[in-house]
Amino acid sequence: MKTPKKCPNCQGKLTTKQVKKILKGGGNTAIVQVEAEVCLHCGERLYNPNVVRQFAQIRTKLKNQETKDFELIGQSFSVRAPLL
Repeated sequence: MKTPKKCPNCQGKLTTKQVKKILKGGGNTAIVQVEAEVCLHCGERLYNPNVVRQFAQIRTKLKNQETKDFELIGQSFSVRAPLL
């Protein structure tokens, strides 16, 4: 699949960048750094289809608690109190 030369949302210029993507599954969260085409106007990200398939695999592993190959970097918390 060829990467478009312009953003499909706003027709802005695309550039290749390293980006961080947050993936969630089964109450777990993973952060991955991948290459994406990013629109310089609206910020839309376009990912390679192989990368999108890997996102799905990671989400499935997170959901199934199959995280032995992942690096633990901390804990996440939900804040329920209203913020002022």
